[in-house]
Amino acid sequence: MARDAREWSVPAPIRALMWWPATAFVLVMIAPEAAVTAIAAAGAALVALGALVPALSRRLRRTASVGSATVSAPGLDPPTVEIDLPTVEISPARRVA
Repeated sequence: MARDAREWSVPAPIRALMWWPATAFVLVMIAPEAAVTAIAAAGAALVALGALVPALSRRLRRTASVGSATVSAPGLDPPTVEIDLPTVEISPARRVA
């Protein structure tokens, strides 16, 4: 199903940064003397992870779809289902007061 163009989601690097406070807390608890450097490195690593994982996911998905496209017969459309549903009329609500 195609996504609605008006639909918006948080970009992956920002979603990855949502883990940064918890990661920073754990790093401070483990090594308080190296906290500043470790927290900055953890933030950079989370942003990189958030940028790389979706890119790799798209590449793998594209490779899988290209591989599956060659298996199916060329020129054939995927099967579809058409359903005829009855029309339902809703009577207007009565206003009281």
